[in-house]
Amino acid sequence: MASDFRPGKNDIQIWKNDTWRQTFVLTQNSVAINLTGATVTIQIRKGCDGVLALTASTGGNGVTIGGASNNQITVDKLINIDKGKYQYDINVVYNSGYVRTYLEGDFIVYEDVTKP
Repeated sequence: MASDFRPGKNDIQIWKNDTWRQTFVLTQNSVAINLTGATVTIQIRKGCDGVLALTASTGGNGVTIGGASNNQITVDKLINIDKGKYQYDINVVYNSGYVRTYLEGDFIVYEDVTKP
């Protein structure tokens, strides 16, 4: 039996200068994945090898871990990058040193008509 370690795919569409507020719930075989003590980092880039456009992470930079089973990743981050098509992923580093990318996708930013 082959193992499949590919991250899930979830595309995001958002308007420039809006707040990206979204919660991701991590489970494996319907069992909560406990993220207690883990570091979560989200990077948005123009292509996998492209210039870093935005980072969100635990530790006060727009990402929190919570939920009854500590298996929820909540993003609350202002998206103030230029319009365009980017890529993002959600990377988790556990205290044990185990690293896993759980989610990836296209991150499309549209130009907002209303300017701050």
